[in-house]
Amino acid sequence: MFGTGVIIVQPEVVKEMEDRLEEFIEPLVEAEGLRLICVDVGRRGKKMVITVCLDRKGGIDVDTCAEMSEEISRHMDVEDIVEDSYNLEVTSPGLQRSLRKPREYRAFVGREVEVVLRQAFEGRQKMVGRLLEADEDGMTILVEEEEIVFPYDALKRTKLYYKPPW
Repeated sequence: MFGTGVIIVQPEVVKEMEDRLEEFIEPLVEAEGLRLICVDVGRRGKKMVITVCLDRKGGIDVDTCAEMSEEISRHMDVEDIVEDSYNLEVTSPGLQRSLRKPREYRAFVGREVEVVLRQAFEGRQKMVGRLLEADEDGMTILVEEEEIVFPYDALKRTKLYYKPPW
């Protein structure tokens, strides 16, 4: 299915692979007290790159990412879950992570987010609010005491909001 030298371009094939990898990786990271945010599959040149984003309360450090990279890679190689050669990258979400998939929105419920809309809503195209809910279809944010529901296709970009302390 993913033979050497084959470039994955079909979004449905990438999504299927990401879903399969999430199902495989999630129990491994949960056993270490971590939370799987997402798995992204892409290409850099001819090389497949699998990016795994992890988090836990209080955040994770570089050493944890390195340890989990070894653990995940070892299990993936034993199970031969990916036929093609690949690079595995394990990351933390970062302070201003972009949210793209429903799973990512659900992982950050309760956090402040900055939303940029495809079209203006009540005269605003950009807003900051607290992410209250997220499901497969869209999300709800609290902006200035008002709950607003947006379907994902109305969103141009959403990222975690971070205001520097200075």
